[in-house]
Amino acid sequence: MKILVLAAEYPHPGRLSSRIFNEKCVNALSQLCEKVEVLAPRPYVPAFLSFQPRWKSYMAISPYEVRNGVPIYRPATPVIPRIGGALWGDWIAYLWSRWTARSLHRRVRFDALLSFNLGESGEMAWRLGRTLGIPASGWAFGGDMRFPRTSLAGWVVRRAIERLDLIFYQSHELLEQAGHLLGRSAHQMPSNRHIVLPHGIPEPPSLKRSETRWRVRSALQIDDAHLMVLYVGRIVRPKGMFELLEAMSLAGPRDPRIICVMVGSYPAYDETSLLQKKLDQTPGLTGRVKLLPACKPDQVWEYLCAADLFAFPSHQEGMPNSLLEAMVMGVPSIAFAIPAALEIDPSGQGLVVVSPFDSASLAAAILRLADSSAERAQIAERGKAIVRDRFMVRKNMAEALRHLSQLVVTLKKSHVAAVGRRSSAT
Repeated sequence: MKILVLAAEYPHPGRLSSRIFNEKCVNALSQLCEKVEVLAPRPYVPAFLSFQPRWKSYMAISPYEVRNGVPIYRPATPVIPRIGGALWGDWIAYLWSRWTARSLHRRVRFDALLSFNLGESGEMAWRLGRTLGIPASGWAFGGDMRFPRTSLAGWVVRRAIERLDLIFYQSHELLEQAGHLLGRSAHQMPSNRHIVLPHGIPEPPSLKRSETRWRVRSALQIDDAHLMVLYVGRIVRPKGMFELLEAMSLAGPRDPRIICVMVGSYPAYDETSLLQKKLDQTPGLTGRVKLLPACKPDQVWEYLCAADLFAFPSHQEGMPNSLLEAMVMGVPSIAFAIPAALEIDPSGQGLVVVSPFDSASLAAAILRLADSSAERAQIAERGKAIVRDRFMVRKNMAEALRHLSQLVVTLKKSHVAAVGRRSSAT
């Protein structure tokens, strides 16, 4: 198949970690398809905004580049600061991208469109699908579904759900959210058009675990006597940063071996300054919590080699990719019992879940696992098996392509039949 992927955000030189899983999915698709190209509109940056770190990073985005053999096209799109999010997924992105899409389609002749994130590019997908005359599909990732039904963003997503030919959902919770936006239950939505399918994570690289662990921990000044709790992700309140700090302040005095490493600081885009202020104001956390900058995607695997536990205190997720990566690397993991985490492991044997947003429960789980290497090993092996069975990106992208292929064939048959009826009528 030949697929045109639409993404509101895609990794770029100004921010290599921006929606990195969009790129990981595309890399898997490129190995399975005849042709994959990406259309990822970039914000147009007026000169008077270039002094701001975030908008300055947008200026580093090239209109065209090739990443891992995949062509990336980035037409400039006007986005108004602060209110731009409401417009980003609407028709403005479509208007400013359709010329590029038409030009690409004339050259490649795509079989279908696939949008990543319904709230930011779902509208552009169904409009471009009609413009180009090809099926349009979308993938609901998480936050793109959690809007009030009566809000502008909810209206945009609802129209995408109604008008796309095929939709994938990272979890059953997101399917239920789609039903809420449509005013119906998930059971009333056609299963051949609304499909629950996590996009999955890539195969971990082959690393010399012992050597990598020693090197990373030496750089962090963490010796083998310490137990390293790792967090990887954005430094924003909804990711549970402050609950994790509170848990560390509770667990630390009871087990001085515990050290927490938080990877993901990006001050221009997150709440690093607030978190650092909290660290400075909390007695007992100095030296016990290390806040590190966001790293290159490949470096995450190295941090996982160095970790003894992985903490995932997020408040809500579509499907938590960093948690899946920790589990597939055999790092025993703890998460708040949000729907997505419960969906990963309903049995509770490969992932420790604790009461949502409860720092005391999180601290108790950290202390319990810190005290039992045998339990850590059991959870690690079960978690690895769960992820390998259901959450690997190549396998799940192949399943998505199977559904897309069926859609293309069905629509072509319908078109041929319609032409035949018109011919008979004349």
